[in-house]
Amino acid sequence: MNINSNDLLTVLSEALDCVEKEVLGVTDYHAKRVAWLGIQMAKAANLSEKEIANIAIAALLHDNALNAVKMDYENGNLKDGISGEKHCIAGAKNIELISDDPTIKEYVLFHHERANGSGPFGKLAHNTPLGAQIIHIADQIDLAFALGSIDVNRLSDISEYVANQINTLFSKEVSELFLSVLSPQMLNTLAIKNINNLVLDFTPFPLSATKQIAELFARIIDYKSPFTKVHSIGLANKAEQMGKFYNYDEEHITNLFIAGALHDIGKIFVNNEVLEKPGRLNDEEYKHIQSHAYETYRLLSKIKGLEDIRDWASYHHEKLNGKGYPFGLAGENMTKEMRLLACLDIYQALTEDRPYKTGMPHGKAISILFELAEKEELDLGIVSDINSVFSDGNSYEQTESVALFQCKVCGFIYEGDSIPYDYECPVCGQAAHVFSRIQ
Repeated sequence: MNINSNDLLTVLSEALDCVEKEVLGVTDYHAKRVAWLGIQMAKAANLSEKEIANIAIAALLHDNALNAVKMDYENGNLKDGISGEKHCIAGAKNIELISDDPTIKEYVLFHHERANGSGPFGKLAHNTPLGAQIIHIADQIDLAFALGSIDVNRLSDISEYVANQINTLFSKEVSELFLSVLSPQMLNTLAIKNINNLVLDFTPFPLSATKQIAELFARIIDYKSPFTKVHSIGLANKAEQMGKFYNYDEEHITNLFIAGALHDIGKIFVNNEVLEKPGRLNDEEYKHIQSHAYETYRLLSKIKGLEDIRDWASYHHEKLNGKGYPFGLAGENMTKEMRLLACLDIYQALTEDRPYKTGMPHGKAISILFELAEKEELDLGIVSDINSVFSDGNSYEQTESVALFQCKVCGFIYEGDSIPYDYECPVCGQAAHVFSRIQ
């Protein structure tokens, strides 16, 4: 695949913008403003192009695990007695999926450290990487002053705030860097919506592992709700296994995994009160839920080279009889991959455990899929194939990749051949026995 990493980051940052707005109440384009400020400060510090790119990536993704710990927040602030290191730890762990550069991970891990050592990990300024300090001051100023809609006349207020926080929140070095780039022109730049293009067109980001980026997407999507906390990654794994069953080549199998991982990215834009409503949805709420399939299509359309994967992913609620959504496609317009994702989405939802139910055994779930095939909603041949692959409760073919274990409480994923008996979840503190294997 020839996919531009900047395009992937564009979509990922848009999804994270939505999360930060929901949890923290920030204005649109928060992460991009932090990244743009970080780029300008890094340039002022005469850092290398690689270092500038690393700061930009870390800034765009600094709150990538925020959805996993959103219950720790109320009205945009941490609840009493809760520290802020959980999303830093989980976010840094997620960075390992997409980059082997340890500096990006460090910047995400320490982006809430304070100059006086009162941050989550107690690191003083001289022990905190400059990149993390740059992200911290940009993040804090945008949270405090909503730079995307600020009046340039408040320039002096921002300068005074930074000066008052020297050696408390911010080091003298990073404060001077910030003040050196602060200007009316900078505030005007941050206020315009094309900040997205300014950030992502600045430099090519050294991220090439598309499958791993898709897995990061899946984690963020599955963090959205405890009701669906293993759905995307579970579907991605099953799509990959079905690709092996069909003897597809390696790239085709990888593309199926990516489509499965991304199929529900549109749910980032669905209101959680509707997504988790215990009772029957009214017509308006049902349409709101349905909108996620179109949002998936809209987001993935921004990534050049992902057209096939976009269609496989976003058409997973289409039906052979033309009564599905979002486009009402009939069977003759649905490829085998689209039909496969439609079948697997239902099968995964039926068989996975959720807070309000235990997953169905294979026999019961597959009987429902056969009933839907009889109604000409699903492809009968593919349902039969799914029955063949998963009838014994195991994967068709175990891969040699590292096993994945997911915390049933917060959704954090541990990677390793086995999980240590004395392991504790770094996000919510749960013991090893609450983890279940998902791959």
